[in-house]
Amino acid sequence: MNETAAREVLLVRAVETADGASTVLSAQDRGHAGRAAAELVRWQAADQGRQASGEEFLARRAALLAAKLAERSPKAFRALRALQWRPWIGVALPVAAFAIGAAAEHIADRRHVNLLAFPLVGLVAWNFAVYLWLAFRASGALFQGPQPRPGRLQRTIAGARGPLDARAAGPLAGAFARFGLDWLHRGAPLVAARAGRVLHLSAAMLALGAIAGLFVRGLAFEYRAGWESTFLDAASVHAIVSIVLGPAAKATGIALPGVAEFEALRWGGGATGENAGRWIYLYTVTVSLAVILPRLALAALARFRERRLAARFPLPLDEPYFRRVLSGWRETPAHVRVVPYAYTPGETSLEGLQRLAAHLLGDDAHVHPARPVAFGEEDLPAPATAPEARTPDLVVALFNLASTPETENHGVFLDNLKGGSHGALAVVVDEAPYRLKLGAQAGAVERLAQRREAWTGLAATRDLRAVFVDLAAPDLAAAARELDEPLANAKAKG
Repeated sequence: MNETAAREVLLVRAVETADGASTVLSAQDRGHAGRAAAELVRWQAADQGRQASGEEFLARRAALLAAKLAERSPKAFRALRALQWRPWIGVALPVAAFAIGAAAEHIADRRHVNLLAFPLVGLVAWNFAVYLWLAFRASGALFQGPQPRPGRLQRTIAGARGPLDARAAGPLAGAFARFGLDWLHRGAPLVAARAGRVLHLSAAMLALGAIAGLFVRGLAFEYRAGWESTFLDAASVHAIVSIVLGPAAKATGIALPGVAEFEALRWGGGATGENAGRWIYLYTVTVSLAVILPRLALAALARFRERRLAARFPLPLDEPYFRRVLSGWRETPAHVRVVPYAYTPGETSLEGLQRLAAHLLGDDAHVHPARPVAFGEEDLPAPATAPEARTPDLVVALFNLASTPETENHGVFLDNLKGGSHGALAVVVDEAPYRLKLGAQAGAVERLAQRREAWTGLAATRDLRAVFVDLAAPDLAAAARELDEPLANAKAKG
C-alpha cells in the first residue's frame, strides 16, 4: 500500500485499539466498512482481471472508517494532516538556499577574492565533512542494524511533527498519541529519505547560488585575487591551492601559477593582486565537482528511495490487529482447536477462550474444544471433534496452573501434540482455577510466580512458550501479543 493508505490504516488501528467501548467508531461502523471494503476490492480486482489482496482490503476499509471519523470529529481528523508531507517544502527550501548562497558573497569583501579564505573553500570543506559523516553512518548501519529515528530537523522537513494527542480529547487523545508514535517509528525510513532529498538538493542550490552571485557581480565589478597569511609563505600557499584546485585546473586546462607568481599575488606593500577571473572559474569547477554534482546524485538517490517507500510503504501485516481485521477478508472463518490435558475447563473458561480467539483471529473465529486428555493417556490425544478442526489455524494445548508440570506426562503430551498438529501450536495455562483456590492466602503471589516459572521451564524444553491467561477475566491484548509468536512462526514455516 502507498503512504497515504498506510497512514489511514495506522490511524484507524490506533482509534480501534484505544476505543475499546466503540464510542467513536461503533461495531456497526466497523462491520459495514469491512463488508463494503471486501465487496469493492473484489469487484475492482475482477473488473481488472487480477487477484484481490488483503492489503487492498485493509486500505479500503481504513479509508471508509477514516472518512467516518472525519465526519464525527473534524478537529481530531485534522491531526492526521499534521503528519502529511507538504510538497511546497521541497521547493521552498532549495529556493531559499539558492537565495542565501547568492547573497552570502555580499557579507564578505565585495571586491577581493582571498585564495585562502574564499567562502567557497569553506563550502567545499563543509561538504566533505558531511560526506564523511554520511559514510560513517552508512558503515555503522551495516554492523549495527537499522538506523535510529530521524532527528527533529528531518521530521520537521518531512512534515512529521507535533504531539497529536493535543488535538483531541477522550479516547482520541490516547489514539492520536499512539498514532503519532507509530507513524514516527514505521515511517522513519521514508522520513529520512524525504528529508535527505530536500537537504541534499538545498546544499546543491546553496553552492549554485554562491557561484551565480559571484558571476553576476563580476559583470559590474572587478574582483581582485590574492592572499595574505601570518604563518604561511608562498611555497606553502602554492601547495595548498594546488591540492584544492588541482583537479579543476586539469579539467579546464587553466594553469596554476608557480611559487614566484604566488609571491607576487601576496597582498601588502601596495600589491593589489590580479584579476580574479581564472580563480573564479577554477573554484566554480571545484565546487561543481565536490559539492553540486555529488549532492545532486545523493538527492536523486534519496528521491528514488522516497518514491519506492511512498509507493510501497513497509507495513508488516502479521500483527494481531491486522490478522483480526483480515478475518473479514477470509472466505472462511479461522478455526482454533483446544486440547485440554488433565483439566476440564468450565463454561467461563471456554467463553474466555472464545473471546481470546475472536480478539486474535477475528470475530467469526471458531473454537473447537476436544475431549480432555486424562492424566496417563497422553500418548492418545483426543481426535478433532469437527472436520474444520483437523486443519486449524491454531492448536491450543490447555493446562491448569493448579497442576504441577511433569516431563514424563505433560511433556510427553506436548511432544505428541506437537508432532501431530497441522497448525501453529500454543501452550495456554489457565490461571483462573488456581487463583480461585489460593484466594487471599498469604504468599499467593509468590506461589503463582513459582508455578508460572515451572510451566515456563517445561514449555521451553519443547521450544515453546507458555502463555498464562486468567480465562475467567482474560487480558485479551496481552494474551494476543504472546500468542502472536507461534502464529507468526507457523506462517514463516508455511
